[in-house]
Amino acid sequence: MKIHQKIVNSCLTLFITVGVATHINAHTGLKESVPAADSRVQVAPSHIELIFTGPVRLIKLVVVGDTEPQTNFSPASEPESVYRIPAAGLSNGEYDVTWAAIGADGHTMADSFRFTIDLNAASSAP
Repeated sequence: MKIHQKIVNSCLTLFITVGVATHINAHTGLKESVPAADSRVQVAPSHIELIFTGPVRLIKLVVVGDTEPQTNFSPASEPESVYRIPAAGLSNGEYDVTWAAIGADGHTMADSFRFTIDLNAASSAP
């Protein structure tokens, strides 16, 4: 019985150690965006919103699409979890949003997502 208990205790210790190490090494990431990734919206958004799982310094935001939107983006000097960047001039079409941020751990993360504006879908709805 003592050997069985030692095995259980060893396995439990290993499980806890791996779980804590995984949690400590987890990096902050993008939780959600507005417009959402791969979404089709019927109204041109007035801003791009990025919501992260923790505070980051947003250092890059580029929006490219069928029209050239005007974004008032400048790199953040202080970490935040939510960024709301005005974006004027968006119209029908597909848009790629590319971003980069520096997490609290000093690691740089970058990703992109796409969304589509379909103004005609709103007028053709029954």
